[in-house]
Amino acid sequence: MPKLAKDSVNWFEMKGVAVRLQGKVVLQKVDWIFVQNEHWAILGGNGAGKSTILRVLAQQIAYCEGTLRRHPDLQGISQLGWVHLNQPLGLLAQEKLMDRWEEYSGKEQEQRTIRNMFSESILTKKESGDLLRLVQLDSKVDRPIRGLSNGEWRKLLLFQSLIESPKLLMLDEPFDGLDQNSKNDFQSLLRELVQHSKLSLILVSHRQDELIPEITDVMGLMDGKIAFSGKRNIVLNESNLKKLYSYENKASDTSKLNRKIIVSHSKNIANSLVPPVKLENVNLYYQDHTVFENFSWTWPTGEHWQVSGPNGSGKSTLVKLIVGEQLQVYSNRVWIFGKRRGSGENIRDLRKRIGIVTPELQMNYRQKITGRKVVYSGFNDSIGYYESISEKQKEIAENWLNQFGLLEIAETAYLNMSYGQQRLFLLARAMVKSPELLLLDEPCQGLDPYQRTKLINEINVLGRSKATQILYISHQIEDKLDCISATLFLPDGRTESNLLDFSKL
Repeated sequence: MPKLAKDSVNWFEMKGVAVRLQGKVVLQKVDWIFVQNEHWAILGGNGAGKSTILRVLAQQIAYCEGTLRRHPDLQGISQLGWVHLNQPLGLLAQEKLMDRWEEYSGKEQEQRTIRNMFSESILTKKESGDLLRLVQLDSKVDRPIRGLSNGEWRKLLLFQSLIESPKLLMLDEPFDGLDQNSKNDFQSLLRELVQHSKLSLILVSHRQDELIPEITDVMGLMDGKIAFSGKRNIVLNESNLKKLYSYENKASDTSKLNRKIIVSHSKNIANSLVPPVKLENVNLYYQDHTVFENFSWTWPTGEHWQVSGPNGSGKSTLVKLIVGEQLQVYSNRVWIFGKRRGSGENIRDLRKRIGIVTPELQMNYRQKITGRKVVYSGFNDSIGYYESISEKQKEIAENWLNQFGLLEIAETAYLNMSYGQQRLFLLARAMVKSPELLLLDEPCQGLDPYQRTKLINEINVLGRSKATQILYISHQIEDKLDCISATLFLPDGRTESNLLDFSKL
């Protein structure tokens, strides 16, 4: 790979760089010079090519045209830090392998903690201790990593990158899924790093308000091409942003289609007398960390609930309890559709009645299949497409693909899609089976403004259909749902006195 001169002030220089995946050009003729004292933001819609540029820089994919020259100090992979949404995948996959070994061997395995992720020689360094305090993880080094919240994961991944003392740090949607306090803390942390070190920064985001003041330059990408690029105070204006996010809605008018699909393929859940979910005095722990203590909650029939609270309060854990992914559900008093967990209920039948979209599902769905087959897999609730479906089911799936504007990329390999595109396919996957319960944990995470607005509108239509009940988790105020009737606020996950009914406020 060509190198820049040692005394050059440029970290890297791209000229005419293009990337082709599955025969499709996803990045075209990118010219970009990154000067050492600059900090860049990359903006653009889903599939615009933002993450592709970072993958090229991280040497994860090859470019088919053009040149990329790097400064000699940026040749080593450790000199390039990278934090992205799919990064916890490898660590969590190892945890699942340990679970399987424990299940088959009968030998209890020690849960992996932050401390045993790193060697003792690394953690005992003064610099590492300072970094742990800076990212506010110094008191959590003995907590199992599977019990970390979204915000704690981001901080852990940032720490993991920073202990290598990188020259350039790339952050791909680092604020998605964070509550406002965690977002403020993370932004303050980034500002401190930039102000008091020689670290250069590349920040990928969909939200203009997430750009810290230290960002000096902005690039806008659209359909794999640079739409604008330059100094922040010049190019970051309403005209450029409007051009960047003004998409033509290629999906049909779907308000009637929604109601036809949902109502014709599921019963009206409002007619049921049994609450779909009931938790009674639930206690849940990760070693010395208490998630729920004597927690009780009933999800009444026909209501749509939002679950709110800071990162780490137990919101995602509640979803795992409902679907049975948190094994401590079987040692607690939890009823789903009137049947107590652990009483011999048919797990597969229960899951057919529940649709889910969570960050963890997206991390675990790593099958080498097309987006269309990801949606098909929703009928059998499988990770991967293994069982054929009927022609009628295929018609339903095609309607949902059309509804989300996904038909044009339905034959694209799922793993080659952007994070936001993957999220939309998982949403279509959840909806094809017309679930009685729809559990949405940060469904707008990774979506651009257009797709977020469209998705919120679609979910509101679902909510008004009264054919599915929605449990909705989101930290973004602008992503609120009009169909929500009540909220469950979990400041620490321990008391049922945190129930608020929006209709009474």
